[in-house]
Amino acid sequence: MATESSLTAPAPVTGAGTTRFAEGGVSVTVDVRLLGLVEVRVDDGVVALRGDIPKALVSRLALSAGDIVSAEELIADVWPQPPANVLSTLRAHLSRLRAAGLGAHLVGARGGYSLDVPADRVDLLRLRAELAAATRLPASEERLAALGEIAARAARDPLPGLDAIPFVAAVRARHLADRRVLEEDLGEQALDLGDTALATSVLAGTAQRHPFDERPVRLLATALSRSARIPDALTAIDAFTTRLQDERGVDPSARLQALRASIVRVDPEVVTHRTGAAVRRVGVGIPLTRFVGRADDLARLRERRRDRRLITIVGPAGVGKTRTAVELAREATTALDDEQYMVDLADFRQPDEVVAAIAAVVRARELTMDAIVRRLRSGRILLLLDNADHVLGALAVAVDRLLQGTEGVRIVVTSREPLRLSGEEVVVLRPLVGDAHADAWRLFAERAADARGGYGFDDGELDEARALCAELEGIPLALELAAARLDVLDAAQVREGIGAHASPRGRHDSVRTAIDWTFGQLSEPQRELLQETSRFAGAFTVGAVSGASGRPWADTVTLLDELVGKSLLAVERGSTGRRRFRMLESTREYLTEREDPARAAMWRLRYRWWFADLTTTLGPTLRTFEARDSMAVLDDFRADLTEAFETAVLAGDRDAAVRLAAGQAQYWFLRGLMVEGRSRLERALELPGDATSLDGIAWLELANLAYQTGDAAAGFGAIARARGEGERLADPSVTAVALAREAYGRAIFGQADLGENLLAQAQHLTGEAQAWARAEVHMSEGQIRRAQGRTDDALQALRSSYRIAASIGYTWMITTSKYVTAKTLVDARRPKEAIDVAVGAVEEARANEDAAGALAVVFVIAGACAFVERHEIGVRLLGAVEEIGRQYDYSTAAVEGEDAARLRASLSVGMTPTEFAHQYEQGRRCGWPDVREMLARLPRREFSMAADPSRADTDASP
Repeated sequence: MATESSLTAPAPVTGAGTTRFAEGGVSVTVDVRLLGLVEVRVDDGVVALRGDIPKALVSRLALSAGDIVSAEELIADVWPQPPANVLSTLRAHLSRLRAAGLGAHLVGARGGYSLDVPADRVDLLRLRAELAAATRLPASEERLAALGEIAARAARDPLPGLDAIPFVAAVRARHLADRRVLEEDLGEQALDLGDTALATSVLAGTAQRHPFDERPVRLLATALSRSARIPDALTAIDAFTTRLQDERGVDPSARLQALRASIVRVDPEVVTHRTGAAVRRVGVGIPLTRFVGRADDLARLRERRRDRRLITIVGPAGVGKTRTAVELAREATTALDDEQYMVDLADFRQPDEVVAAIAAVVRARELTMDAIVRRLRSGRILLLLDNADHVLGALAVAVDRLLQGTEGVRIVVTSREPLRLSGEEVVVLRPLVGDAHADAWRLFAERAADARGGYGFDDGELDEARALCAELEGIPLALELAAARLDVLDAAQVREGIGAHASPRGRHDSVRTAIDWTFGQLSEPQRELLQETSRFAGAFTVGAVSGASGRPWADTVTLLDELVGKSLLAVERGSTGRRRFRMLESTREYLTEREDPARAAMWRLRYRWWFADLTTTLGPTLRTFEARDSMAVLDDFRADLTEAFETAVLAGDRDAAVRLAAGQAQYWFLRGLMVEGRSRLERALELPGDATSLDGIAWLELANLAYQTGDAAAGFGAIARARGEGERLADPSVTAVALAREAYGRAIFGQADLGENLLAQAQHLTGEAQAWARAEVHMSEGQIRRAQGRTDDALQALRSSYRIAASIGYTWMITTSKYVTAKTLVDARRPKEAIDVAVGAVEEARANEDAAGALAVVFVIAGACAFVERHEIGVRLLGAVEEIGRQYDYSTAAVEGEDAARLRASLSVGMTPTEFAHQYEQGRRCGWPDVREMLARLPRREFSMAADPSRADTDASP
């Protein structure tokens, strides 16, 4: 009879890339899970671990992964208070564990005991190894995605429920330390790539879990400052400093103090993203699974995109066209592209919808081809047009127009058919068969391992798995759908299930067959939620799905994760750093045939009201430090916000339509979408029905957009309506701003006394008005005083406007106050001070993606050049403003009116018409980098926007 000391490890057998252990001639696999739960699997069976001591013994041995642990060490690590007969108790527990299924894998030797399992079959050890490998990757989107995926798994606590076991505290402490390093690395990588939203969301938790560690606080404060959340950044540093001093009796490091000082100064070296290797991407998400195979296809696409302006990736449904196009885009650096835009055309059928969809994503000012061409006229731009199958004719017209009207735009289309345009390069993606079958197997095996928590196929399952892979004919989507079901079924069961649903059409229907079989395996709640998500126009989040379906948040999270796990939904990370989900076009087509119109109608009612509530919540934040984050949320939901608005208008739901329009109005303004915003506000307000609580804001926003589009008469009419609504609702903020704007209009059109009376009424209301409204009232006062030539009074009012706006993060008013201040200083022949104020305003506007605001300020600087003897630079800046402005439909003549004519006249002094024309043409060839260089050469004299300290408390309060 063999004793424990005589037991030896069984001989390892290798297969399918993992180590197997022969036991009685049969190969078996042992897997140990310690994260989130304690579980041991031998093949497909779960070993019964009854009680904390058996769980602790297996866990402790698994962490040594095949190494001998002495009996003394094992007892000390596992028993809080060892009993007198502890050695016998230990042997008894180990004997029961062998009988429960561990068999010969639980090895006894003279030196102690071991669990004979490779380190990569213990999830905690595997995570540590993956973290080490990921940190060796070069800085890239790939590294960011890898760290993000590891961080998601690291968030699970190790060894739950074993709090009293002695060794557990040390394991958890190491895991917490590893997690801290991982999250700091992830946050720093996100910062390097300009993803401040992701960095903030990760580092906030890290700093909270490690209240006395400085590095996460430094990184978090940097991320917050780069998100224009200066007060939050300072609060994070100050709270850490107080905690450190009160509880540890030490001061923060000089490095942290220097960082705080830089944030207070709004030092561009700290508060702006400095890397030059980041491409600006809109709509191009970060996939959360690794791209497998297609090396030759990607190489061919890279080569083609360097010399061809139009590439169409074609292939059957599910072959991976979209994922390949995204991979092509995300690997590009600024050596190829300045900007990238991705437009999903899956839900569109009408020609005008195609143009509107492209215009919305590229942020053209109008939903027209002319506006798209103007917007994309300069710069190196990659435009991805995805799922074009249903709109090939309309898209071909749009693409041809865009290619003829621009020089730097390159277009990649994904479709089942080419556009058939001249110069089109067609790249066919074929199923992964023949020479590419190895890629198909690798994809299938990786996704199967993902479904099984990292565990692959054992030797007994390999033949069935390879046969299943071959029968799916190398279609990636079909392979992923099949692999996803291996979480609970084995390869033979999946093969049998798919075979039972096979279509007589054969190989070309493998995707449809796989979807049909997978859909049949779903529970009723899963089917209902999948059908509901097929109605979204774009990517969606947990909150959107929960709100539109009426399901509790927790249930929605569970169901979505289950559908992702079954490969029926794709998951990615959007511009906000949050997970968002997409439905693949093949799945959407399948579900369209199963739509229930009655259920869809009820769902759409909840859907439009969820988005109406979202915009009502986010609208006010667009005038605060939260604006950038809120803008990113609205960017991600752009397609569905449009769909929700159109649904509300079609249903005659005035309340929802006004909420959707009013809540997005400031967003449209900041994005330069003046025409679109004005049109939607007008359509909402024209709907029959009672006025809503947001009508006042809607009319106020409409006035601004009408004025910005050159229709001053409509603007003043809307101001009058806003005033009426403000008075009806007793809203001091809306009323005060409407009165102040009307006062400015009356003053500049010769009704000075009436203007003063209206301004006095507005000022009387500011004590009850919100901070943003007070800033706007001071702005209007500054404009009136400038028009009256009262320079000191104008500057005082404008400084007050700036100070209040800066205190809440109202970026438009911050830029506008500096813009009008610079104009006032030019009027007063203080050009060097005007240049000082204006150059800072240009950088701020650019950082906030307010191109039109930046151009307006450059226009003022051009005017100041006439008074510092830099006429040539002024004319060049004027030419640059006119040409760059074409991208954003910004016209100095429309916005500046008489000021534009005066500026040209002042710059013409001392220059012949020929010289003026030459410098102007030189300016038209300039881009933003050239403008920045010209601004750096201008003489400046410091001008502070700081206001009278004695008024700080009353003016700057929220």
